[in-house]
Amino acid sequence: MKKKAKILLMLLTALCLLSACKKEEGALEVYSLGESEEDAVVALDSILDEGEAMLASIDAPTDAAIAEKLDVSHTYHYRKMEDPAALAERYIKVLMGTEQGFEVIDAENHRVTDPPVTDVLAGEVILGKAAVATTEDGGSRVLRVVVGWSEYAVAVQVSYVDGRILSPVKPEEPEKNEEEEAPPTSISEQKDYFYTLDPRKLGLEGDDMNDYQVYPKQGWVLIDDISCREMSVYLEDVRTATNTYMGSFYLSSDMKSVFQKTADGQIVKLNLE
Repeated sequence: MKKKAKILLMLLTALCLLSACKKEEGALEVYSLGESEEDAVVALDSILDEGEAMLASIDAPTDAAIAEKLDVSHTYHYRKMEDPAALAERYIKVLMGTEQGFEVIDAENHRVTDPPVTDVLAGEVILGKAAVATTEDGGSRVLRVVVGWSEYAVAVQVSYVDGRILSPVKPEEPEKNEEEEAPPTSISEQKDYFYTLDPRKLGLEGDDMNDYQVYPKQGWVLIDDISCREMSVYLEDVRTATNTYMGSFYLSSDMKSVFQKTADGQIVKLNLE
């Protein structure tokens, strides 16, 4: 993803550029970019109580910028409020209401599913919706509003952005470690697999495991950071109806590795190839 542009935080440190500053007296009802009345955005002034905050300045594009059909925006700077973050939060809720219909987006116009974070001393929230006004060739545009705040001020930037609102960005899936695959669904699955092994490669006698009884244990143990199940193996003597303990083995959860406990208690990996 492209690096998120810091759209507004730097604007909060200065009132406006002398070459692109206009001042208007009185409260504003809406913010307009001058292309479509339907794209008018309800102004922050509309939710202010008397004396709650003051519109200090407006950054607007120069006539030359408009004539050159450059991407333009209007930024409204407010000061003298008691709690800028709380005021920004109230205004964001109004913009996200059914009447205005904005939703939270990122700098590349992807929807953001998480709720906006406003309980910080300084921050910004980007909101957008499909604009009525189109590009010169009829292309789609996004009507974007950026609400930013610092410890002493609130700024609102309104602009058109070419394109459309996109689906949320899917989080990247972590790479899977082959040794950390999910364990088999049941003990019986591992037991059935163990019976298919060649007993000679386990250090046992015989051509198959049918002469032996395998008793898997509940739970998992870690061997070389691999989840394994302990399998106790007994030799069945049908004449005396007795079982002779032949040893303990450990079958990995992905059934790709087998370890054996030696007579001196060491655990070694067996080569089944």
